[in-house]
Amino acid sequence: MNSKEFFNQFYQTTKDHYYSQSLFTFFNQIVFSKLPQRELKILDIGSGSYSLFEDCTGLNAHVDAIDFSKTAISNTPISKINYKLLDITDAHHFNFPFYDLIFDSHCLNCITSEDDRENAFKNIYSALVVGGIFASEIMIQPIGEHVSMPFKSIKSAQEIEQTFVSHGFKIIYFMISSESGFSNSIGGIEVKCDLLRIIAKK
Repeated sequence: MNSKEFFNQFYQTTKDHYYSQSLFTFFNQIVFSKLPQRELKILDIGSGSYSLFEDCTGLNAHVDAIDFSKTAISNTPISKINYKLLDITDAHHFNFPFYDLIFDSHCLNCITSEDDRENAFKNIYSALVVGGIFASEIMIQPIGEHVSMPFKSIKSAQEIEQTFVSHGFKIIYFMISSESGFSNSIGGIEVKCDLLRIIAKK
């Protein structure tokens, strides 16, 4: 089973509309203050069937929300948000600057192929206007440990930093938390990652 098949199955059994509350907090408490105060164009990548921007009241923005899961997109609500079945690794749709903000709703961790991750970063950079912001909340390796989870790519904080910089981004916010990391039970053993919140400018 590949990652796309896994998430199609996940959304077949998960009909409730939800997102990680940590993403909503990240946007409202940290990202929003770094955006220009005008009408914005926002791309939410890995939105699943319900974008967190559904609940961002008072936000003056055109929002596109994309996911590579056909099942997720088929379950999206009637909304002003423009949901699309798109893969951020596909260059055909992301080759010109359009967005003021690209927000990663835990998408990067689900891209396990190194070639696909490279394409995703190139597309994100290309799709941002000059001065545009890429904000991501990413599971990372705990310091001094190595963990793995099915259908996830978990890098170190240093690897993530180097990837952002090598693709031309200027990092303006970088915060690691062990307290609010992600955990998963694998074979009865709890596996826990640290959490990195990163904001970068084109």
